Amino acid sequence: MGGIDLVDGTLHVDRPPNALDELAIRFTAILDDLGIDHVYVSGYVAILTGRSRATEDIDVLLERVDDETIDRLVLRLDEGGFWGPAMPLDRMAELLEDAVWVADDEELVPHLDVKFVDDRFDRASLRNRLTATVGGATLPVGPLELQIADTLKMGSQTDFEDALHLFDLFEESLSMVDLEAWVETLGVEDAYDRLTRA
Repeated sequence: MGGIDLVDGTLHVDRPPNALDELAIRFTAILDDLGIDHVYVSGYVAILTGRSRATEDIDVLLERVDDETIDRLVLRLDEGGFWGPAMPLDRMAELLEDAVWVADDEELVPHLDVKFVDDRFDRASLRNRLTATVGGATLPVGPLELQIADTLKMGSQTDFEDALHLFDLFEESLSMVDLEAWVETLGVEDAYDRLTRA
Protein backbone atom coordinates (compact mmCIF):
# COMPACT_ATOMS: atom_id res chain seq x y z
CA MET A 1 0.00 0.00 0.00
CA GLY A 2 1.40 3.37 -0.97
CA GLY A 3 1.02 6.64 0.82
CA ILE A 4 -1.92 9.03 0.88
CA ASP A 5 -1.33 12.77 1.23
CA LEU A 6 -3.49 15.87 0.98
CA VAL A 7 -1.39 18.77 -0.28
CA ASP A 8 -2.78 22.11 -1.46
CA GLY A 9 -6.21 20.71 -2.28
CA THR A 10 -4.89 17.65 -4.12
CA LEU A 11 -5.32 14.20 -2.66
CA HIS A 12 -2.38 12.04 -3.76
CA VAL A 13 -3.10 8.29 -3.66
CA ASP A 14 0.13 6.39 -4.23
CA ARG A 15 -1.02 2.89 -5.18
CA PRO A 16 -2.11 1.08 -8.32
CA PRO A 17 -5.77 1.68 -9.24
CA ASN A 18 -8.22 -1.02 -8.14
CA ALA A 19 -11.35 -2.09 -10.05
CA LEU A 20 -13.43 0.72 -8.52
CA ASP A 21 -10.81 3.30 -9.43
CA GLU A 22 -10.56 1.99 -12.99
CA LEU A 23 -14.34 2.29 -13.42
CA ALA A 24 -14.31 5.84 -12.02
CA ILE A 25 -11.32 6.81 -14.19
CA ARG A 26 -13.04 5.60 -17.38
CA PHE A 27 -16.29 7.35 -16.46
CA THR A 28 -14.49 10.59 -15.60
CA ALA A 29 -12.65 10.53 -18.94
CA ILE A 30 -16.00 10.51 -20.76
CA LEU A 31 -17.52 13.21 -18.56
CA ASP A 32 -14.44 15.42 -18.87
CA ASP A 33 -14.46 15.01 -22.66
CA LEU A 34 -18.09 16.18 -22.69
CA GLY A 35 -17.40 19.03 -20.26
CA ILE A 36 -19.74 17.67 -17.56
CA ASP A 37 -18.74 18.70 -14.05
CA HIS A 38 -19.02 15.86 -11.54
CA VAL A 39 -17.79 14.70 -8.15
CA TYR A 40 -17.35 11.34 -6.40
CA VAL A 41 -18.80 11.19 -2.90
CA SER A 42 -19.70 8.92 0.02
CA GLY A 43 -18.10 5.53 0.63
CA TYR A 44 -15.91 5.62 -2.46
CA VAL A 45 -13.93 8.53 -0.98
CA ALA A 46 -13.08 6.39 2.06
CA ILE A 47 -12.14 3.42 -0.14
CA LEU A 48 -10.01 5.59 -2.44
CA THR A 49 -8.09 6.79 0.62
CA GLY A 50 -7.30 3.30 1.83
CA ARG A 51 -10.29 2.02 3.78
CA SER A 52 -10.51 -1.69 3.15
CA ARG A 53 -14.12 -2.75 2.75
CA ALA A 54 -16.36 -4.30 0.14
CA THR A 55 -18.71 -2.18 -1.89
CA GLU A 56 -20.69 -2.64 -5.08
CA ASP A 57 -21.17 0.98 -6.04
CA ILE A 58 -19.51 4.34 -6.53
CA ASP A 59 -21.66 7.42 -5.91
CA VAL A 60 -21.14 10.24 -8.40
CA LEU A 61 -22.99 13.54 -8.72
CA LEU A 62 -23.34 15.34 -12.06
CA GLU A 63 -24.02 18.98 -12.71
CA ARG A 64 -27.40 19.54 -14.31
CA VAL A 65 -27.04 19.57 -18.08
CA ASP A 66 -29.45 19.77 -21.00
CA ASP A 67 -31.01 16.81 -22.78
CA GLU A 68 -28.69 17.18 -25.77
CA THR A 69 -25.66 16.74 -23.50
CA ILE A 70 -27.28 13.71 -21.86
CA ASP A 71 -27.89 12.22 -25.32
CA ARG A 72 -24.19 12.66 -26.12
CA LEU A 73 -23.30 11.07 -22.76
CA VAL A 74 -25.54 8.08 -23.48
CA LEU A 75 -23.89 7.59 -26.87
CA ARG A 76 -20.38 7.78 -25.37
CA LEU A 77 -21.27 5.35 -22.57
CA ASP A 78 -22.63 2.89 -25.10
CA GLU A 79 -19.52 3.25 -27.26
CA GLY A 80 -17.33 2.92 -24.17
CA GLY A 81 -18.71 -0.47 -23.19
CA PHE A 82 -21.01 0.66 -20.39
CA TRP A 83 -24.55 -0.47 -19.78
CA GLY A 84 -27.32 0.01 -17.23
CA PRO A 85 -30.82 -1.22 -16.54
CA ALA A 86 -32.20 1.65 -18.60
CA MET A 87 -29.84 1.10 -21.54
CA PRO A 88 -29.87 2.36 -24.17
CA LEU A 89 -30.48 4.91 -21.40
CA ASP A 90 -33.05 6.71 -23.51
CA ARG A 91 -34.66 7.88 -20.25
CA MET A 92 -31.39 8.84 -18.60
CA ALA A 93 -32.22 12.54 -18.16
CA GLU A 94 -35.41 11.60 -16.30
CA LEU A 95 -33.69 8.86 -14.29
CA LEU A 96 -30.86 11.16 -13.19
CA GLU A 97 -33.37 13.07 -11.08
CA ASP A 98 -33.30 10.05 -8.77
CA ALA A 99 -30.34 7.85 -9.69
CA VAL A 100 -29.28 5.51 -12.45
CA TRP A 101 -26.56 2.93 -12.27
CA VAL A 102 -24.02 2.31 -14.97
CA ALA A 103 -21.54 -0.58 -15.17
CA ASP A 104 -19.21 -2.36 -17.56
CA ASP A 105 -21.04 -4.34 -20.24
CA GLU A 106 -22.74 -7.44 -18.84
CA GLU A 107 -21.48 -6.72 -15.31
CA LEU A 108 -23.62 -5.91 -12.30
CA VAL A 109 -20.83 -4.94 -9.92
CA PRO A 110 -19.09 -2.74 -9.40
CA HIS A 111 -21.34 -0.03 -10.77
CA LEU A 112 -21.69 3.73 -10.66
CA ASP A 113 -24.73 5.27 -8.95
CA VAL A 114 -25.11 8.45 -10.98
CA LYS A 115 -27.46 11.34 -10.24
CA PHE A 116 -27.86 15.04 -10.77
CA VAL A 117 -26.94 17.35 -7.91
CA ASP A 118 -30.12 17.76 -5.91
CA ASP A 119 -29.64 19.94 -2.83
CA ARG A 120 -27.24 22.40 -1.25
CA PHE A 121 -25.07 19.59 0.09
CA ASP A 122 -24.67 18.09 -3.38
CA ARG A 123 -23.94 21.53 -4.81
CA ALA A 124 -21.36 22.19 -2.08
CA SER A 125 -19.65 18.86 -2.88
CA LEU A 126 -19.49 19.78 -6.57
CA ARG A 127 -18.42 23.39 -5.99
CA ASN A 128 -15.73 22.62 -3.38
CA ARG A 129 -14.40 19.35 -4.80
CA LEU A 130 -10.82 18.24 -4.40
CA THR A 131 -8.66 16.67 -7.07
CA ALA A 132 -7.51 13.14 -6.30
CA THR A 133 -4.69 11.49 -8.24
CA VAL A 134 -4.41 7.71 -8.57
CA GLY A 135 -2.51 5.72 -11.15
CA GLY A 136 -1.62 8.84 -13.13
CA ALA A 137 -5.30 9.82 -13.50
CA THR A 138 -7.25 12.54 -11.71
CA LEU A 139 -10.68 12.21 -10.12
CA PRO A 140 -12.83 14.91 -8.51
CA VAL A 141 -13.86 14.00 -4.94
CA GLY A 142 -16.08 15.75 -2.44
CA PRO A 143 -14.52 17.97 0.24
CA LEU A 144 -13.49 15.81 3.17
CA GLU A 145 -15.23 17.90 5.83
CA LEU A 146 -18.59 17.55 4.10
CA GLN A 147 -17.96 13.88 3.30
CA ILE A 148 -17.36 13.14 6.99
CA ALA A 149 -20.48 14.98 8.18
CA ASP A 150 -22.70 13.64 5.40
CA THR A 151 -21.49 10.08 5.95
CA LEU A 152 -22.31 10.40 9.66
CA LYS A 153 -25.80 11.53 8.62
CA MET A 154 -26.33 8.29 6.68
CA GLY A 155 -26.21 6.54 10.02
CA SER A 156 -25.10 2.95 9.47
CA GLN A 157 -22.12 1.39 11.22
CA THR A 158 -20.30 1.15 7.88
CA ASP A 159 -20.96 4.85 7.27
CA PHE A 160 -19.64 5.70 10.74
CA GLU A 161 -16.49 3.68 10.06
CA ASP A 162 -16.02 5.46 6.71
CA ALA A 163 -16.28 8.82 8.48
CA LEU A 164 -13.89 7.70 11.22
CA HIS A 165 -11.36 6.54 8.61
CA LEU A 166 -11.41 9.95 6.89
CA PHE A 167 -11.27 11.82 10.19
CA ASP A 168 -8.35 9.80 11.56
CA LEU A 169 -6.39 9.90 8.31
CA PHE A 170 -6.80 13.62 7.60
CA GLU A 171 -7.39 15.16 11.03
CA GLU A 172 -4.30 17.38 10.74
CA SER A 173 -5.37 18.64 7.28
CA LEU A 174 -9.08 19.20 7.89
CA SER A 175 -10.68 22.59 8.43
CA MET A 176 -12.28 21.96 11.81
CA VAL A 177 -14.35 25.12 11.37
CA ASP A 178 -15.83 23.77 8.13
CA LEU A 179 -16.28 20.27 9.55
CA GLU A 180 -18.10 21.47 12.65
CA ALA A 181 -20.27 23.81 10.57
CA TRP A 182 -21.36 20.85 8.38
CA VAL A 183 -21.88 18.70 11.49
CA GLU A 184 -24.20 21.36 12.93
CA THR A 185 -26.01 21.97 9.64
CA LEU A 186 -26.65 18.25 9.17
CA GLY A 187 -27.61 17.76 12.83
CA VAL A 188 -25.10 15.00 13.55
CA GLU A 189 -23.50 16.41 16.69
CA ASP A 190 -23.99 13.20 18.70
CA ALA A 191 -22.41 11.02 16.02
CA TYR A 192 -19.56 13.51 15.64
CA ASP A 193 -18.95 13.50 19.39
CA ARG A 194 -18.79 9.70 19.25
CA LEU A 195 -16.39 9.92 16.30
CA THR A 196 -14.02 12.32 18.06
CA ARG A 197 -13.93 10.01 21.11
CA ALA A 198 -13.38 6.80 19.12
